[in-house]
Amino acid sequence: MSASWHQAFPEPASTPGRMSVEELHAQLTKAEKLDEILVVDVRRTDFENAFIRGAINLPAHSFYPTLPTLVHILSRYPTVVFYCGSSNGRGPRVAGWYQDALDAQGITTSRAVVLEGGIKAWVQKFGESDLTCKLAVNSK
Repeated sequence: MSASWHQAFPEPASTPGRMSVEELHAQLTKAEKLDEILVVDVRRTDFENAFIRGAINLPAHSFYPTLPTLVHILSRYPTVVFYCGSSNGRGPRVAGWYQDALDAQGITTSRAVVLEGGIKAWVQKFGESDLTCKLAVNSK
């Protein structure tokens, strides 16, 4: 049996809070809030044909090794929301690493949050929303 990818890295000490898909949707529809929140999709190739408009893709598998640089960039946002497929594994793990790094550096102007239910819950609730992007499939 092979080890999981995350076993090469420490377990996060933090357990970040959660945000509902409804709350995130409300935040993203307020123009004045867009510079206060950043959404991070931590999936790699399992996009399931949808992602949240404006989300950046920082795969969980490469997040921890790049954490020092990412903290410098991401901590400009008061709230950084992380999600994966259902936010039961990668999303909470990466959010925990980010929160641990913030805490270690004494940064209190940013916080990690996990999107409750991940992209699956988002698509179920807002699948046809203007805030949901679907990947185009080339047919050749």
